[in-house]
Amino acid sequence: MAQERAVDMSGVWEISSETPRGTMTRKVTFEQDGSSLTGTMETRMGSVPIQNGSVEGNKLSFTVVFSRGERSFEMTYSGTVEGDTAKGTYQTSRGEVEWTATRVEEG
Repeated sequence: MAQERAVDMSGVWEISSETPRGTMTRKVTFEQDGSSLTGTMETRMGSVPIQNGSVEGNKLSFTVVFSRGERSFEMTYSGTVEGDTAKGTYQTSRGEVEWTATRVEEG
């Protein structure tokens, strides 16, 4: 069986999710090298690096770690990509949240 070719996530994406505080939209710049995914997520607290990013076929996953003073929290995103859109869930200490994304600029 032929292995499915990995999608190319390179570029700028807008990721949106519904939270108890309303819709949260963040801009993410992805750089992809084979199955490795790196980049940054822009937040109110500044730019946060993408960690442990990977793409296999049309599936992606990555982690971002936010720090506030001495506290930090981690969000692990996973999902599927189809063309210039993606969707999935991210995990926080408070549970699972659904997200959607649209590529706004090619890499």
